[in-house]
Amino acid sequence: MTKIFHAIAALGLAGGAALLAIGVLAHWYPALDIVNNGLPFLAVGAGALLALAFALRSRRLIGATAILLAATLIVLLLGLQGRAPQAPRDAERFLRVATFNLWGRNDDHLNRVAEFVAETDADAVVLEEVRRHHGAFVDSLGELYPFRVGDNGLFILSKHPILADGQTDRPDQPHWMSRIIRWVRLDVNGKAVTLAGVHLARPFYPELQQADIEALARFVKAQDGPLILAGDFNMTPWTVKMRTFTEVTGLGRFNTFNPTWPMRWRSVPLLPLLPIDNVFASAHFANISTRLGPRLDSDHRAVIADLALIE
Repeated sequence: MTKIFHAIAALGLAGGAALLAIGVLAHWYPALDIVNNGLPFLAVGAGALLALAFALRSRRLIGATAILLAATLIVLLLGLQGRAPQAPRDAERFLRVATFNLWGRNDDHLNRVAEFVAETDADAVVLEEVRRHHGAFVDSLGELYPFRVGDNGLFILSKHPILADGQTDRPDQPHWMSRIIRWVRLDVNGKAVTLAGVHLARPFYPELQQADIEALARFVKAQDGPLILAGDFNMTPWTVKMRTFTEVTGLGRFNTFNPTWPMRWRSVPLLPLLPIDNVFASAHFANISTRLGPRLDSDHRAVIADLALIE
């Protein structure tokens, strides 16, 4: 039996080291970055292997698994840099932003989504995966959100007047999957704030996702005032792409540990594992609180962020 556990530990160690190496290579080969989404699980697995090595009293295994765990934690912790600053306890809420990907079975449950939006009392709402047959649903929110823009999947609803708006599309893509960014410039009690709804490509399309994150970085660098991004980024904070984006833009991340996907597979409810829906903001803002919405029959969970103005 001891030999079997030694073999299990050795195989786990080899597999973990291989996954970590693949994740590091994502710096040069973006397609490999999909592995980095699972870094926390690799860290847990390495911890379990270390415990097994101690139980087996094998110095060689203890040393090797300890190195694997330490290396995994270092890579993971590097990805946790870039969190938005926490606002003081007495900070006044400047803006509440909610983002929600409608994808899933909620075509039959849009009344629940509308109730959630109303109860959330957000100043602005970013919706992804909005389709033509959702038009009546969007219109039903008109009394709460008289200012709204959007089409082709991305909508922004606002209680504050919209001064300007625009979009960024993927070149050479069909209409239904071309939209990357939909942005508005809001007049928030006399303060101009740019809010951009974001929906990046899934990691199963690595070249497209890489192009999307580069386009988003260019958009951010072109802004010179208060800026908020909200939406479905389809990547976790500890991926190479997201780490690089955070470093080059200087934006603060609001959601790090709250998993938003997958909430379901077809009709089967699931336990969400990955925080791929997020809010980012420029240095003009601090995080009062960030929380998740309830299950709404989507495969995503909503993110609600309260922002304080600190400039």
